[in-house]
Amino acid sequence: MKKLITLIAGLLLVALPVGLAGCDDSDKEIYNDGRLVTDVVIPTSMTVYRGMEVSVSGYGFAQGDAIALRAGEDLPAATTVASEKLLTFVIPDGAADQTVYKVVLNRAQDYQVLGSSKMTVQLAIDVDLGKTISGNWGGDAVIRGRGFMATDKLLLEQGGGKFEAPVKGADDSSLTFTIPQNAADGDCEFTLQRGAEEQALGSAKLNLSLGGVTVPDKEGATIKGIVHLAGQGIADVLVSDGDLITKTDANGFYWLNSEKRNELAFVILPAGYDVPTVKAMPQFWQPCTLDANTVEQLDFQLLRADNDSHTMLVATDMHLANRNTPKDYVQFADGFVKELTSAYNSAAPGKVYCLNLGDFSWDLYWYDTKWALPECKQSVEDFNFQMWSVMGNHDNDPYVASDFGAEGPYRQHMGPVYYAMNIGRIHYIMLDNTEYLNTGGSQGTVGSRNYNRRFDDRQLAWLKEELTHVDKSTPIVVGCHCPLYSYSGSGGVSVALQTQADIDKILSCFAGFSNVTFLTGHTHVNRNIQSPTYANVYEQNIAAVCGTWWWTQQYGNNNVCTDGSPAGYKIFTVDGTDLKWQYKATGLPIEKQFITYDMNEVKEYWATDATALKAFAAGNDMRNRDKDYSTVGENAVYINVWAYEPGWTVTVTENGTPLDVKQVWSKKDPLHSISYDIPRGAANNGTLTFPSTSCMHMFEVTASSASSTLEISVTDRFGNVSTESMTRPKALTTDVTK
Repeated sequence: MKKLITLIAGLLLVALPVGLAGCDDSDKEIYNDGRLVTDVVIPTSMTVYRGMEVSVSGYGFAQGDAIALRAGEDLPAATTVASEKLLTFVIPDGAADQTVYKVVLNRAQDYQVLGSSKMTVQLAIDVDLGKTISGNWGGDAVIRGRGFMATDKLLLEQGGGKFEAPVKGADDSSLTFTIPQNAADGDCEFTLQRGAEEQALGSAKLNLSLGGVTVPDKEGATIKGIVHLAGQGIADVLVSDGDLITKTDANGFYWLNSEKRNELAFVILPAGYDVPTVKAMPQFWQPCTLDANTVEQLDFQLLRADNDSHTMLVATDMHLANRNTPKDYVQFADGFVKELTSAYNSAAPGKVYCLNLGDFSWDLYWYDTKWALPECKQSVEDFNFQMWSVMGNHDNDPYVASDFGAEGPYRQHMGPVYYAMNIGRIHYIMLDNTEYLNTGGSQGTVGSRNYNRRFDDRQLAWLKEELTHVDKSTPIVVGCHCPLYSYSGSGGVSVALQTQADIDKILSCFAGFSNVTFLTGHTHVNRNIQSPTYANVYEQNIAAVCGTWWWTQQYGNNNVCTDGSPAGYKIFTVDGTDLKWQYKATGLPIEKQFITYDMNEVKEYWATDATALKAFAAGNDMRNRDKDYSTVGENAVYINVWAYEPGWTVTVTENGTPLDVKQVWSKKDPLHSISYDIPRGAANNGTLTFPSTSCMHMFEVTASSASSTLEISVTDRFGNVSTESMTRPKALTTDVTK
């Protein structure tokens, strides 16, 4: 029998005594002049479960008495009278949550309202998970509480993934379940499910063991461990310390003769597997906690994954620093984070990932505004999918004047600065190509934060070794912060790393691979460039999540990059070895891929707008900006196709007649100018920190009149079409939706 709850006045903190005589159906009603029972106290609120036995003490109970719960209609409750001083009733199946019920005693033709209580009806009550649940994969674990049923389902949620833990049984005080194979060490949310109803039970930390597995020592090895699936070792998995790479044996054991230079070790995720996730961070690495001469065991758990088809969200340059108006982290949460959680949090585990290409933080403000990498990590905790990251130049410690030393906080909070993983049939490699010099930096003093754009020799040696384990036919996606290439002049390609020799060092590593894509950030603009000397390499330089370092919201109520691209990210859709991609402007439909400008209106704005004239007159960075479009002809229309790349087509018709479309190089985007350059220049004596850059994806047509309507169509390399019927004259506005 379920444990009874005795509701007696002396033990209740909040209660209503049963009243005296009355003639209406109220909390104090008695059907006749005399009371059926006395000395009864009903609490004003109760937390119960259906089927729970509730005891009521008082005086005068009689055999045949029955209890009903009244809320509009009477809900009969099975009743047992133990004595004239004690009655027990059962919470009926029809009891509704958060409902105020009158507790009515029925006796033959008489009744008495004993009191009223607001009932919180749960599947189980008094649930106690404890802070930690320990056990083995496949072993049993217990949750304490009352109201559990053997037919219940128990759902566990970790890292955005929800899965069932089989229920073995239930009794009056507990539920016993089996720890499933895809459970992982760390925080876990528990949910009880019964039919269509669910109840969140709370959270606890799972402490799962390998059942006594100990990896034997090996001479010279300072790091050892096991790579396992639910406690079963996995053979032939690569593990690295950032200098050495080894492979697990038949038992899943590995050994590294490590100097522990990087003070960590990491697993190179094999195809068909995933790693556990904690607050959006993939658990593929572990820190070393012992000195370089002491052996320590670092184990890695893998999970089965069906991710040959997946979506990769590629984002860069968040620049979170607790500054700007509105605060950057508020803009980030209200825009990028809100959009991704809404669109992708419900996806199945292993189907959506995110790549962060660096400058997650902003080194200049680490100490001034108390916002560094830990705070940045907290800002994405709501993601139910993994965010894999690379390091940007602004993710270094500005108090340290050496590249390796300045990377210390990153390794501590984010993991290795270079690594690799197989997600589905794509081999992803994350690299670090900023050599942080930070001249003048010391403890308490922020240095100049200068850096070189190159890959260091240790990293290149590691990369060459890592690639020996990859089949040459495998598509390679490389993520790093700084771009390899840039544009020079009218479509010419120039080196963006320090030297051509630096280009050769990195790209020669991929000799023999047929499909190598570099994904980069840093520039806050969109550029897509085929390597002029390595036919197998294509670079996609992606615009920034923060736009112009979060400035344009203040001036233009938008978030726009210096080339006029709205702040956003790229969506890569992967099906086996096939990759497709689209740029996604945050807050805009994916079908919108360009913006148009009526240059007659733009030139009028430049000539007459009071703020623009003030900015131009201020000089400094605004000197000669009044001449931005002085050579643009009458009835010209500019089309900024944000993510344009080879293989795209831009067509424009006027009254059914095709117009000649030409690419315009080295022109500034009007939207960015009116969203930042002009208002900032007017307010800051013409001085700009982040002025408009030349837009390399601008197109121009010339219409026959100032008032004709143009039909514009842009088709990308995958056949996706974006269109606009442009009614002219079209006013210049900071509204990116226009």
